[in-house]
Amino acid sequence: MPLSSKRLERLVRQRGLLERLQRRELAEAIALRDRRARALAEASASRDLLLDAGRPAGPVDVADLLAAGAYLQRLERDIAAREAALAHSEEDVAEERAALMERRRDRRSLELLLERRRAEERLQRSRAESRQLDDLIAARWKPGTPATEDTP
Repeated sequence: MPLSSKRLERLVRQRGLLERLQRRELAEAIALRDRRARALAEASASRDLLLDAGRPAGPVDVADLLAAGAYLQRLERDIAAREAALAHSEEDVAEERAALMERRRDRRSLELLLERRRAEERLQRSRAESRQLDDLIAARWKPGTPATEDTP
């Protein structure tokens, strides 16, 4: 049983809603990815500042040197974790983008089906009107009778 135009219209509206929701999810995934990229850049900048600081002039305190080494290790672990989180966010963005494209294709195919259905219904109405007009003309004209003129 083919779907009616009304049902197809409802399906197109529903698919449009799903597409908007998917677009929102993609935007959220992109925002999270951007936050993670900024956090990674900040952690990398902190590491670069520590490495660029160089050695202080004068005597070196062993405790300060050990603390700086521990801080550098912590920064390296933090950077590695942030890189992994950013990679995960990139994957999420790619998945959300693919899902959005699928939703768009789905909605678009339903829209095309709806347009074909509407064109088909217009054609059927036109044919029905033509048949009615033919029937009306055939009923007014009877074989063997002269054509009547409607002149006053």
